Amino acid sequence: MATLQAESPAVSIAKSARPSVSYTVTAARSADAMKPEILRLMRDNFSWSQQADVWHHWAYEQSPYRPNYCWFVETEDQETVGFTALMPRRMKVAERVCDVGQAANLNVQAEHRGTAAAIKLQRALISHVEEGDLALAFGITRNAVAVQRRAGDRDLGTFSRWIKLFRTEHKLRGRIPWTWPRQAVAGVVDAALRLRARETWLRMPRGWQVQHDLPFDARFDALWEAAAPRFGIATERSSAYLNWRYRLDPQLKYRTLAVHNERGELRSDAIYQFRDPEESLPFGATVDVMAVDPSSANAVLASLSSHLRRLGATGVQMPYFGSPLIEEALQRCGYFRRSSDVHLLAHLHPSLQPREAELLAPVCWHMTEAEGKF
Repeated sequence: MATLQAESPAVSIAKSARPSVSYTVTAARSADAMKPEILRLMRDNFSWSQQADVWHHWAYEQSPYRPNYCWFVETEDQETVGFTALMPRRMKVAERVCDVGQAANLNVQAEHRGTAAAIKLQRALISHVEEGDLALAFGITRNAVAVQRRAGDRDLGTFSRWIKLFRTEHKLRGRIPWTWPRQAVAGVVDAALRLRARETWLRMPRGWQVQHDLPFDARFDALWEAAAPRFGIATERSSAYLNWRYRLDPQLKYRTLAVHNERGELRSDAIYQFRDPEESLPFGATVDVMAVDPSSANAVLASLSSHLRRLGATGVQMPYFGSPLIEEALQRCGYFRRSSDVHLLAHLHPSLQPREAELLAPVCWHMTEAEGKF
């Protein structure tokens, strides 16, 4: 099951072992030009260091949005001990689609993990946004929340983990230790869940159909154009972005379920993972959802539930932050909400700060695991 990998646990707010060290942050540099240094620091600081080359190639070199910028933090002895990156994205922000940046890979070597070095890195990134033409920068993190707040980012809150169960035997093990009675009870509960499930009784409009694993082409561009007005702030789901994000990902494999109307126009889609039905708890993971209205959101989530149930999934989960359109559809489809420790933080360009109350309201955003992998 996919996880919401906001960033490496390399960032820590623990007290520095060397509190007297003075730090300097370099000017912004191209990630392409600094590849050897970036890879060295990734290998030093990230738990997924063995994948550093693969990840760099995909995230920095294959991205349809260039260039990526990095800032490095140095000690007074000119030793480079960490870096952060700003990855360009295209997002709908209020009335228009514009350039933004995603803060990622904030990391500092272990002996320098007081807040000073990390805060200086994040402040350099914020200054770049304030002095440039990016509409905003956003970051998704578990570990660097305090750093980003102190640097000047606004904490918008935490992602919700939406979960829907199809099978319940694993939930009963603590209460019913005997296998056959537990399976019998679970069978009754599972049947009741299925009878109550929206997908059991949902009938899509005449002519609407579900399609699987379509290529990301002009139909998805049209879906984005139709759905974009529903969201205040959302990553542009163009075919170029979708192909890079899901087809080129070197580590994870994704599948697509899409709903189209009687004219063949896509009305909604879901990107998901379901790796191995033979796992002890084979959960599906909904990574991304796009829909033009409530009925199409209902249709795609219900269709995905039916599909995963047929594949033998125990349930399905989806991390999400933002729009009532998606959250209400998840509730109607029988998902229940759980909290998480993954935060969304953002910083607006000065020209947009008069609209801060509107644009930084959580309901304005549409954020899924599409953004959270970085």
